[in-house]
Amino acid sequence: MGSNQAFGQKNDDTKIAFLADVHLQDVYADLGKGEFKGIYHPQTDKYATIRTMKAQINSTRLFNENYFAFHEALKKVVAQGIKIVVLPGDFSDDGQPMNLKALNSILSEFSEAYGLRFYLTTGNHDPVTATRSPGGKYDFMGPGGKPQALVSDTSYLRHRLPADLPVAFSDQIAYGGYLDVLEELGAFGFYPSEEDVFWTHPFEALDYEAYSFQKAEKNAVLANRYFDASAADSLPDLSYLVEPVEGIWLLGIDANVYFPAGGTGIFKGSSVGFNLAKDHKSHQLQWINEIATEAEERGKTLISFSHYPLVEFNDGSDDLLKKTFGPNKFQLARSPLPSISTAYADAGIKVHVAGHMHINDTGIFTSENDNTLVNVQVPSLAAYPPAFKVLTFGQPGKIEVATHRLRDVQRMDEFFPLYKMEHDYLTKQHDPAIWKEDILSAPTYLDYTSHHLSELVRLRFIPSDWPEQHTAQLLALNGLELAYWASLENSDLRNDFLTDRSLPSKALKQLSKNLKQQRIRKSWLVNMSGQELITTFYFVKNGDQLAQDDMDRDRWKAAEHLMQTIGELTPGQNESFAHFMVNFAKIFTAMAKDTPSDHFMIDLKEGTVESL
Repeated sequence: MGSNQAFGQKNDDTKIAFLADVHLQDVYADLGKGEFKGIYHPQTDKYATIRTMKAQINSTRLFNENYFAFHEALKKVVAQGIKIVVLPGDFSDDGQPMNLKALNSILSEFSEAYGLRFYLTTGNHDPVTATRSPGGKYDFMGPGGKPQALVSDTSYLRHRLPADLPVAFSDQIAYGGYLDVLEELGAFGFYPSEEDVFWTHPFEALDYEAYSFQKAEKNAVLANRYFDASAADSLPDLSYLVEPVEGIWLLGIDANVYFPAGGTGIFKGSSVGFNLAKDHKSHQLQWINEIATEAEERGKTLISFSHYPLVEFNDGSDDLLKKTFGPNKFQLARSPLPSISTAYADAGIKVHVAGHMHINDTGIFTSENDNTLVNVQVPSLAAYPPAFKVLTFGQPGKIEVATHRLRDVQRMDEFFPLYKMEHDYLTKQHDPAIWKEDILSAPTYLDYTSHHLSELVRLRFIPSDWPEQHTAQLLALNGLELAYWASLENSDLRNDFLTDRSLPSKALKQLSKNLKQQRIRKSWLVNMSGQELITTFYFVKNGDQLAQDDMDRDRWKAAEHLMQTIGELTPGQNESFAHFMVNFAKIFTAMAKDTPSDHFMIDLKEGTVESL
């Protein structure tokens, strides 16, 4: 080894923080000399470059308040004395120059002030396209709370824009490419640092003994990091292996896959992940296997990280989700197939840390060759549940994983007066999909993201993902009516109830008695609407153990009992609603009874996960 070994530290109790899906947007960006500078905020005396609340409510991520949440998370990292921070992709909104610059500024600030060392990998939002390309958004907030279009140039303008939508131009909103990412953020893992013990990438020989920083720096230039995407095209791969402290190897896998966009010369990302990357970046698997073998021989603890998961994240419900909702719902294309998990487990990856899905989850997969892969899903800082993970390397052969939640975020409500103005405007416009104003009364960031998810379910997920006929029936029933329906003995009685929805007093009395035996009050179910049941499902799906901790205990106990009861039904052939509800209940129950995902220990030798 070269002289860099002096920088190594023993990995006893080394802690590494993983902050996923920051989706940073500069909320006070300098857009250049154009007419639009943002919306003037009298309380700060600045022009805010923010997206509308309507845009946020209809997106799986926040665009604005996550800027402050990221600062809060980094402060928590500093307070715990952690020095190594990994950002597994989607660190920016869409790789725009203004957002890459803002991220550079924040990372540099914390590096210089607190000695933090950052290691990044790419996500489907950074970069969206392999090279810089026209970009923009049509939902920035403009004067009066009205939407404002902001695009990089005229080529990105949509046809038939609303006549009253103002349009502004700025090159700061273009989609950045790999070169833009490297120019702004190359120092944060994409290139070697003198502080690293070791650093390499897939396109050079893995030579630990002869390592020198000077050689690594020379070999790390972008020109040396291309692969053949087709017979005619080469694309970058910013994967790398780094040893930030002695004994720990962090393997950052760039699993972005790009395809040509209709003769434009632009390669656009797919957002699918390893289901495509395994074949389209086939050079990676051999490299990963070589690294895993070397790590084993040298006694290094290998942790891979990527934006994309390596194990399915629906708790074994993928097939049932496809059957119930359709193959193109619930982002099922992003869920790794068993053959994909097998390939990477057999290549030697034992622990993989991922983002992308904005969920809290732990997945375990064991291949036929008895190789176990643990996939740790890190929640997004821009969605419910806002949190990050800390991996502690203390006991030999074991890794402790702790989830650190964001509840209070300073300046979280900075833009609330502007959203109020937007809400007033939408009210006057009689917007049929107006968001509920009570989100502006959220006392904490956790409450705010909870409101966001609830509205996202109401305004986007239910209309887009749920079958209309069955959903209409479910939304028309409350929890007590569902419990009575599920207690009926045969399909004819159940179908009759769905038609007349009458609750006979004698049957209701018996149902109340049965509920009492389960220590469930009738009022809990009466107050639970069908929409609330669906919303509860999304909280469990996204938050896992964290959601159960956040939920009202009575609400959770009632929902869990109801879904277990429905899941035990045996529907008749003429009961399409019952078949739908049984499948829904089984999916719900599977997601509620999952591998520990809050605070747990991974045993690398045994391939087990135990709650702490």
